[in-house]
Amino acid sequence: MMKHWPMLVVAALALSALTACAPSAPEPPKLDELSSAELEEQAALDLDRWRAKYLGAFPDAELPVVERVRFITNDEWPQMMADCLTEAGFAATAIQDGLSASAPQGQELPFGLAAYTCNAQYPVNPREFMELNEDQIRYLYDYYTQVATPCLEELGFTDLPEPPSRQSYVSSYPGSWSIYDAISGIATEEEWVEANRLCPQTPKELYGG
Repeated sequence: MMKHWPMLVVAALALSALTACAPSAPEPPKLDELSSAELEEQAALDLDRWRAKYLGAFPDAELPVVERVRFITNDEWPQMMADCLTEAGFAATAIQDGLSASAPQGQELPFGLAAYTCNAQYPVNPREFMELNEDQIRYLYDYYTQVATPCLEELGFTDLPEPPSRQSYVSSYPGSWSIYDAISGIATEEEWVEANRLCPQTPKELYGG
């Protein structure tokens, strides 16, 4: 006689199966000590570079005081800037190698101001300009093998290179093994953007995000 399970039990079993199959996230790395003051000092220096770039093109322009929304990763930067510039009224698209955007004729100054504002609102985390410590490198290996690889395979990228041993990866970092290099030559621009959105190359936990 066929046994009929209550719907709530079936749903619970299905959820349990999905949870069991999901890859476990590796333990976040231990970061080198960096005080809030040091982090803010580096963020200010990075912002000064954007300010100098803008004023170099428009020396008489007045720059507004912009409140930072949050730090972002390098991987987030193209899409974040594309969204921010689009919201400001300028056509911008995240592409495989970065950002595709340009000022309409006669709109160079407001476009430059929008670019400055977007970068001030969403600066790349200053930690990303520092060398990784050994714990971060170990974490990156675990993330690539336990999280990113299954994620990319789910998107259809199944012919990925075999990883080296964990110790070999750590001792040779930055070495030659990269699952993202493997897909960059075969993915279309749209596939590359989607892969980086769903399976980011740089997990935010790498820098304490």
